[in-house]
Amino acid sequence: MSKNMLFKVLVALCFIAVAVLWALSVAEVITVNLSWVIAIFAFALGALFILKGLFSKNVGTLKKLNILFGALLVVAGILALVGTVIDDKLILPIIAIVVTVAILLCILATGGKKWDQGDNENV
Repeated sequence: MSKNMLFKVLVALCFIAVAVLWALSVAEVITVNLSWVIAIFAFALGALFILKGLFSKNVGTLKKLNILFGALLVVAGILALVGTVIDDKLILPIIAIVVTVAILLCILATGGKKWDQGDNENV
């Protein structure tokens, strides 16, 4: 199974899990807090996109976009938990930590690559 196929299957499984939780809560089998479901879904998708950005063999720009989109999803998960677990005064420091870690991961994922050499400049 290729990495791209594995990524797509895991994203689809995240959507299926949310749909099943929603169906069970509508059927009143379980009681689920919607903010927790949104947060877990956003954290899972964020982690998948960050891992895809770190371990894929794409162009550096696509790697950075995957990592930054994953960080955006993590921030969305944090914002979903604002009223339940996280205090209002802790939101901005946590978002700042997530953004700086995302920038660091972007540097680590694309760092160390040299510019494209011409045909006559091979080492």
